Amino acid sequence: MTVRRPVPLSLCDEPLLGSLVLLDLAAAIAANALRAHYVEIEGDFAPDEGDELTMVRALAEECDIVCNILRDYRRCLLARADHQDDWPF
Repeated sequence: MTVRRPVPLSLCDEPLLGSLVLLDLAAAIAANALRAHYVEIEGDFAPDEGDELTMVRALAEECDIVCNILRDYRRCLLARADHQDDWPF
């Protein structure tokens, strides 16, 4: 996983970026930890799969979705911070 870190100037313009990076990393670490501990969720869904594995599979997928949403939002904030440096005239 590659996480684009905001430059210090971007953090001044958009302080929210630092928190979003931490949240993104936490969700990615949680998903990776779940997949490492419950290796069987990497395969296809099995009809005889227990409730615990079903919940863990869903949680890992939700962590991935959160990471994708956060990355898209951070890209928007970074683009906005980059444009704030432009001269208004």
